[in-house]
Amino acid sequence: MTKQLFEETITTHILPTIIKRIRRNYQLYGGQFPSYGDGDRQYLLRPNENWLASFWAGLLWLVYVQTKDDQDLQHVLDLLPSFEDRLDKRIRLNHDLGFIFTLSARVAHQFTGDESTKSLALRASEILYQRINPTGQYIQAWGDKNDPDEAGRIIIDCMMNLPLLFWAHTQTGNKKYYDGAVAHATTSQQYLMRDDNSSYHTYFLDPNNGNPIKAKTHQGYADNSLWARGQGWAIYGFTMVAEWTDDASFLETAKGAVERYFAEASITDIAPYDLRLPKQALVYPDSSADAIVASGLLRLADLTGETKYHDKAEALLMMLYNKAFDKRDDAQGLLLHGTQHAPHNYGIDTYTIFGDYFFLEGLLRLTGNAPDFWGNHKKD
Repeated sequence: MTKQLFEETITTHILPTIIKRIRRNYQLYGGQFPSYGDGDRQYLLRPNENWLASFWAGLLWLVYVQTKDDQDLQHVLDLLPSFEDRLDKRIRLNHDLGFIFTLSARVAHQFTGDESTKSLALRASEILYQRINPTGQYIQAWGDKNDPDEAGRIIIDCMMNLPLLFWAHTQTGNKKYYDGAVAHATTSQQYLMRDDNSSYHTYFLDPNNGNPIKAKTHQGYADNSLWARGQGWAIYGFTMVAEWTDDASFLETAKGAVERYFAEASITDIAPYDLRLPKQALVYPDSSADAIVASGLLRLADLTGETKYHDKAEALLMMLYNKAFDKRDDAQGLLLHGTQHAPHNYGIDTYTIFGDYFFLEGLLRLTGNAPDFWGNHKKD
């Protein structure tokens, strides 16, 4: 399939199929949230209790922005009380507040102007800000601030939570949110990125003095391996920080992460969940890593004007459509062959809701129809 034919197919066939599927899923899920594949054609459903809930809201927002249909808008608005309830009850709130409330409350305010959703997103921003360790200059990933096992942990995923803090700065004028986001990005740049532009999944710092302790994987194969999805978070996340700050060092980090990804992953096949697996290790595919990278590359192409990033993104999206998109009429998910958590052996070679989200976001960016849920609209 040529690039021109692929882009035409997105508009004439792929997007209508996806919109129809997501609308049908909304009716099936009854207010529950899809997380990862459960069986051959369906998702495991959960209440709004973990970071994955955000991507179902995000998918519904992507559909609404394409259709401008009041019923599609109502579908996503119906989910918002569960996000408010979750914040009120402090249900599993950690660094992923950025994911959770960017794709729910921040976007709701962006497209409806509703002040209550702005207030909800700002409340979440403040709780996220309070997770910053001022000595170490990082956002603690998991656990409460007195947790002896988690107080010093940072993780690469958190790069994608920083846009909520940047956004809070634009809404309030309070520079602490901007400074906190930049501080965490700088610390992540220093400790989570290796000299060869690959990334650690997590890193421990001494919470009392900020001194480095050790790298530690959680979802990769080993502490010194390269978790593919984490490299995707690095590419997209540092691109976003560069976009918000105009800081060339973050842009260079994003570019380096891209070069490393394609030095170790194929652009013509689905990435394994870890890019540095020993020969004896089980190999599980992770289509979500490629989807995140593709969408991040399109942002990087827009930011830099370099067509090579656009071309790589289009090649990845075309590969994902050919090798991972579930074309069965009764399928619930979009991308097969994702892996949620290989070391803990769940969500293996199946749907992942974040993979579906970034695949659709990438398709829309490729065709010039994507809303921007992560960027600074005051620059528009």
